[in-house]
Amino acid sequence: MKKFSIEILPKQKDKIPDINKKYFNDVYITHIPGSPLKDLIETSEAVLNNNLNPVPHLPARSMESENDLNFLLNKLTKLGVSDILMIGGSSKNVLGPYSSTASIIKSGILNKYNFKNIRIAGHPEGNPDDKNTEESLNEKLKLLSNNFKISIVTQFSLSASITNDWIKKTRKLTDEIDDTEIIIGLAGPSKITTLMKYAKVCGVNASASFLKKQGFDITKLIKHSPDDILNKLKNYDAIHFFPFGGIKELNLWADNYSEAK
Repeated sequence: MKKFSIEILPKQKDKIPDINKKYFNDVYITHIPGSPLKDLIETSEAVLNNNLNPVPHLPARSMESENDLNFLLNKLTKLGVSDILMIGGSSKNVLGPYSSTASIIKSGILNKYNFKNIRIAGHPEGNPDDKNTEESLNEKLKLLSNNFKISIVTQFSLSASITNDWIKKTRKLTDEIDDTEIIIGLAGPSKITTLMKYAKVCGVNASASFLKKQGFDITKLIKHSPDDILNKLKNYDAIHFFPFGGIKELNLWADNYSEAK
């Protein structure tokens, strides 16, 4: 079974040893708007010290200057970080010269550093900070394709149907780019109330509406499990988990899922 990846916050740094290496390898590190860049650096170091692979977020609109961006990329490179996830961040909070992920790529600054894999965000249900998500994704793919191995990592969705449609469209965009991975984000096991809270914050509303139209009342469930959607997904390369119910809960789910396989 191919290993999953997992997302953590810098404040969960002390919980990194809880991540089960049998099932997880890549550890994505979320940037909290307004937090210092050293949080990404220190958490990346902690991930490496636990023999896991850090994938820190690189939030374009949170970079206050080119110097700040160089500082972050230089520190991460010196630590041995080889993969980063480029995200735009909130369009309402542009702190410096970079209005989008594409603007960082166009600057050429990434070419100064030896990152092996540049990962970019995908949005099966659209992006509230970008009305032209497909065009933006296509632009980023073209800008990166000559210099880097590319992976697309998605926001979580609750609908296999919506996600499979997105995968089909995205595969057409990546046909001419060798070895482009599609990594699908899923919510880990969690209480439904917790999941709905994160869905609202992350703009994942379409899949909840879709499920209701199918006669499935998600509010009557007590707990969410990723099994159903995972078993219905097609033509993806890997799975990325948002552990809304906690790391240990996700480890337990992975144990059970592995045994069932």
